[in-house]
Amino acid sequence: MKNVYIERMTVDDTNLDNELKVPVIELMRMLEIATFNHADNIGLDHDSMIRENNAFWVISKMKLLIKDDLHSHDKLTIKTWTHTPGMLRFNRNCILKVKNSIKVKAAAEWCCLDYETRKPRKASSIKYPELEMVEKSELNLPYTNLKLDLVESDYVYTKKIRATDIDINNHTNNLKYNFIAFDAFTIEELKSIVIKEYEIYFVNESKYLDEIKVYKKKIKNYYYIEGRIGDKTIFRTVIKYANKK
Repeated sequence: MKNVYIERMTVDDTNLDNELKVPVIELMRMLEIATFNHADNIGLDHDSMIRENNAFWVISKMKLLIKDDLHSHDKLTIKTWTHTPGMLRFNRNCILKVKNSIKVKAAAEWCCLDYETRKPRKASSIKYPELEMVEKSELNLPYTNLKLDLVESDYVYTKKIRATDIDINNHTNNLKYNFIAFDAFTIEELKSIVIKEYEIYFVNESKYLDEIKVYKKKIKNYYYIEGRIGDKTIFRTVIKYANKK
């Protein structure tokens, strides 16, 4: 079975931010559409995973390398593929192009949780299809794994998880964490920078009515954002940026 999936879509005004470009939160949504459609195509969609494996997918981390902005009416081609499963981890890559120009590269790491215990499952316990792996096409997108010490002066705001934040796995939708992270910025801060790289780590689950305290720290040309419940880290992001000229 082929292991490369192509998704095509066109940017419209609903995808744009107040600077008339596609923001990171929308890039993440577009890439997830391609990812989930590929999973459906190879029989690893949500319903099939529960029926065949009593398990479901969760994403553990993702990195974007943003080479150029996307604008209204851009016609996008998203190519995505997976790699040979590890013991617990499943790696995936994506390339987003406009015509023949690469605009975004992405790497993601997924794992499976048992539907009953919500604990990680070994890849060997999952009925995984025989796919034509494309290891030589793996993108070189190393994670920074940056972790910073935070103090109370880094606190920005508290996000209370509401009903519309919950997904089909009955925890906070992973896309919602991108909104939570970027809400730590002011409009003026976002307008003053160009985002070059974006990493997000999904560390622990959060659920309905949980309250996540959001912290933000700037160091050199990075912003570090972390969401916590008590002493437990829920998510963290690392944003590499350049100042606008």
